[in-house]
Formats: sequence, C-alpha cells, structure tokens
Amino acid sequence: MNKVSKKDQAWYKIFDTLKILEHIDLKGYFDISATTIKEISHEEPRLITKIDFREELPNIMHIHSLSVLAIKNGLYRIAKNDPFVSINKEPATKIHTVELPTQISTIDPLNIKSESAALDIAKIAGILDHVFQEKTDLTIRGRLRGSLDFSIGSTFYNVDRVQIEVDGGYEGKNTLNLIESKIGYRNNINIRQLLYPELMWKKQVNKKKINSFIFYYQDDLFRFIPFEYDGKNFYARHEKEKAFRFRVEQDFRLKDLKKQNEVLVDYEAPFPQANDFEKIHAILLKIENENCPTKRSVISNFDVVDRQADYYFNALRWLGLCQYNGDCIELSKKGMEVVSLDIHNRMVAIVKIIFSEPIFFNELRSLPTDKAEYKKWKMGPITAKRRLSTVRMWIKYFNNFFG
Repeated sequence: MNKVSKKDQAWYKIFDTLKILEHIDLKGYFDISATTIKEISHEEPRLITKIDFREELPNIMHIHSLSVLAIKNGLYRIAKNDPFVSINKEPATKIHTVELPTQISTIDPLNIKSESAALDIAKIAGILDHVFQEKTDLTIRGRLRGSLDFSIGSTFYNVDRVQIEVDGGYEGKNTLNLIESKIGYRNNINIRQLLYPELMWKKQVNKKKINSFIFYYQDDLFRFIPFEYDGKNFYARHEKEKAFRFRVEQDFRLKDLKKQNEVLVDYEAPFPQANDFEKIHAILLKIENENCPTKRSVISNFDVVDRQADYYFNALRWLGLCQYNGDCIELSKKGMEVVSLDIHNRMVAIVKIIFSEPIFFNELRSLPTDKAEYKKWKMGPITAKRRLSTVRMWIKYFNNFFG
C-alpha cells in the first residue's frame, strides 16, 4: 500500500475541515489564506502550495480536477481547472547545428550545469538572436512582485503583488522576450511560471511585443518553445519551436564499447528501474548544484510523483555517483569526477560504468545472460523481465545520444 504523503494528508484535512468541495460547487472557486492553511494542517503553506507540475498535485485536487494558484501574498485560489501546459519530449522541428563559442574561457559551453549558464551560453553563441529574430540585451533576471488579471476557463484571477520570477528577460528594439528555463525535460509546467511574468510586463511595457518561451537544456540540446495565451486558453506552440546543438566531433559509438574486466556498479543499490535516463542525468546535475539537497527538495523540481523518486536516486546510487549523508544527498568522489567532465566525456564515463554490468552488456550485444547474474540482484523471472525494459530504454537513449 502506498504511503500517504504529508502534502496529501494536509490537503485532505483542509478540504474536510472547510468543506471546500461544497463551496466550489456553489461559487466555482474557494480562496484560502496561508494562515488558515497553517492553522489546520500545521504544515508550511509555502511548501504545500508550491505545485509546479501536475505530478505534484495533492490527491484530493487530482481526483476532483482542481488547482491552487497564488492571488495575493499569503492568499490562494482553489478552482476547477488545469493550469499546466503539456510539453512534447522531442523537438517538433529541425535541430540547428551552431558553432562553439571560442572567445570565452569562464564558461564551458559543453559543461553546463545551471539554467543561467545555459541561457548565457545561448546568448553568447547567437542562439537567442536567432530565436528572438533580433539582437537583444539581458534586462530582467530574478524575483520581484507584480499585479495582473487573467482567466482560465470560467475562473477569473485578480492577482495582486505576488512574487514573480523570470529566469531571463531579453529586450530588443521591437520585443521583450521572457524565458522560463529548466535543466532537463519536464512533460508539463505550471503557467504561473510563464503567464504571471508575461501579463505583468505587458502592463508595464506597451510599445513592444511580449513573447514567452519555455527553455529546456536537455543534455546537449537547447530547446525554445513559444508559450501563448489567448485570454482563456494557453498553448505550447511546438510548431514554432526552435532547437539547437553545438557542432562537436565525437568518435565514440555505443556499438564499439568493449567488455570490461571489472564491474563498476554498486551491488548494494537496487538494480535500476527508472527508464528515463535523461531525467537521471538532470537530477545528477541538480544534486551537484544544491547545498545539502534532500530527496524532496531535488525531486520537487521535476515532473515525478513521490513514489517514483527512489527509482531515480537508487539509479544514481547504483552508478556509484551519489550517496546519502544523513538527510542530504551528495555526490560521491566518482560522481564529482564525472560531473566535472564535458557533456560528451561525461556520457562516455557513465556508459562505461553502466555496461560493465553483465546484464546490461549482454543485452547491448544481444547475448544470453546466465541466471546467476539475475540472482545477484535478487531477481526472479517476472522481475527480470520488468528490469530489462529499463535496460533497453537506456540502450536506446545512449544510441540516440551518440548517434
């Protein structure tokens, strides 16, 4: 039986105490203060109202198709709507190849670990000028407070002086371009991160076109996906998406990998069951960038439900790249060495760890695996079949990465 999270417990108690569902049936929405949330649930309101992805919705809201959005400092509106925009995993357009910027030495364009560094490199390499169709300057970055009005379906939101964050705002002669950036792919994103900045700046800058973009730095891929809002509905305009990759010569191919004499994975960790290796890589970089990251603080940045979190962290433990230090998750010595490498050498190093394990190597080479290898991981036939799906997904991922 799945353990009920603290967030779910808190919201069930709040909904039951205040009869929120009945109020929404009558009025269409329900406003609740941070003080009331704290008094009833004894949880930190800021934490349990931070819902950046559909996967983070409390169960009671998920069941009844509800959402919660900030409308004032310390005041939230619960309503029946879906404030998340869905994003396709693969670019819908041709990937442009661009030259590496050679004039800088303080940022390695092939070893990007943060959203700000990814945007800075995109600016230096001329990618942003291509996306915005004009030369721009960085004029906005960080948090501020703003006011705005909007509707989602039949629900109206009058937002007053809430905290709004912009990862990058780039102003040119004709446009102001606002970017919400992420390291790694997310299958959806809360429009609060896109719509709030756009509408706030539209009130202040009325002589220039305001554009909003979702920016994903996926491994070595720069993706810019336009976000549009028509007054009632919102869209990720994949048909207008632009994607870029640096021109890099690489001679490594997965098919050329040789069998190794030493198994490099950690037999104390469970055999991997997290299929999305791109997300594993993005989580690795997130751990490297935070001071004493916890499982909860890291996973809240991704479109992952709580019960899946251990799959991703266990995969990194299996690789020997991270470990637990009390409540903190930290990189191992091997993990620090791996993340210090540029993206291509990093992936080669990770591949050598993964395919030192006999089950992975044999599957790569289409060879039979002795039952004794499965027994080392305490896997019976049914479990082994499920785990092989992860093995095959990783092989597909690395074949695509190395081309």
